[in-house]
Amino acid sequence: MPSEHPLHDGARDFDFWMGAWRVQNRRLRERLKGSTEWDEFQATSFARPLLGGIANEDEFRGDFKGLFIGMSFRFYDPATRTWAIYWADSRRGVLEPPVYGWFSGNVGHFEGDDVFEGRPIRVRFLWSRIDTPHPRWEQAFSTDGGQTWETNWIMEMTRATAGGHSAPPGDFPVIELRRYEIKAGERDRFALYFESWFPQAFEQLGARVFGQFLERDRPNMFAWLRGFHDIDARAVVNSTFYYGPLWKEHRTTMNDLMVDSDNVLLLCPLDPSHAIPTLPAVDPVDAPASTRGVAVAQIFPIRPDQTDAVALRAAPYFARYRAAGAREAGVLVTLDAKNNFPQLPVREDGPYLVWLGLFPGDAARQGPFASLAEEASGALAASGLLRGTPELLVLDPTARSRLRWLD
Repeated sequence: MPSEHPLHDGARDFDFWMGAWRVQNRRLRERLKGSTEWDEFQATSFARPLLGGIANEDEFRGDFKGLFIGMSFRFYDPATRTWAIYWADSRRGVLEPPVYGWFSGNVGHFEGDDVFEGRPIRVRFLWSRIDTPHPRWEQAFSTDGGQTWETNWIMEMTRATAGGHSAPPGDFPVIELRRYEIKAGERDRFALYFESWFPQAFEQLGARVFGQFLERDRPNMFAWLRGFHDIDARAVVNSTFYYGPLWKEHRTTMNDLMVDSDNVLLLCPLDPSHAIPTLPAVDPVDAPASTRGVAVAQIFPIRPDQTDAVALRAAPYFARYRAAGAREAGVLVTLDAKNNFPQLPVREDGPYLVWLGLFPGDAARQGPFASLAEEASGALAASGLLRGTPELLVLDPTARSRLRWLD
């Protein structure tokens, strides 16, 4: 380990690691036997903060001679300015002894004692390149008290994204447009329950609830949008929430108010410039209802392999929407990915293109937008690029919806 303790407060040193990653692995085939043969495999990892940021955890998933799941837990001691790192995996099912250390610049050095195949060893973790898009982690063992080391595992990290685009940690490019049918007369009650418990819970797990809405023309329909850092993060967040204590406590109440919850589109931005913005959270006490405005979702069912062509033809109409007073809030397309949390079905009748916009007051109905939207639907339908009639949703933001009109 470095001989000098860090002078800086290292409680935020692992902030770079939060979120979703793709991991290229090289593992030495045999350890402490002079082996020079390596196994390579791909994996994913999703990290999230704990205890207000002075601790964190990540889950590692890969196909290494079968499904291989690991978890790391890190705890920062502000008194000693030292991190303790623990590891457990699905092969052994035990929490390994910790390694201890800290970062100096962009290198983290952590060591601890363990036993390997009955022999006492020293274990070393090295983090490097943490100020680049491709951090690196290495594990090494020593049998002589740290005089010599054998590196046996190397991970090369790349931030995980949807659609192959590089995304900073704050982006949520995997998006669900979820539309629920609620029992007659119960929608307002459902919305109040929903807003009271769930948006902040998902955000604590690393997702983003962009907004929730009442469908104007369908008095029993409730819609909401949530985003994830990538498709793997979607599985991690959803499994943590839906098998967790909050949903366990309230699922009977919520499910009893719903008729159907399977009308879900799995989407991503057309490109990074068309991502949904994260608007500020709503003050639950003082935010005036007059600032909500109205949201609109125009859903185009596209013929296979025609997404780019439809987007190109629709772009001039979307520009006219903006000229008519709309604030564009995103252009989304069907995400080409398998549903990795099948407990929550998604529609498989795509592809779709979805335009999202915001209007003040009731401008979506009373201004020029309505005729423009009808014109766009007709023109695209006549082009032969669609496989059905576009759908226009007029959406009233609920009291605490982030996605709303801001004066």
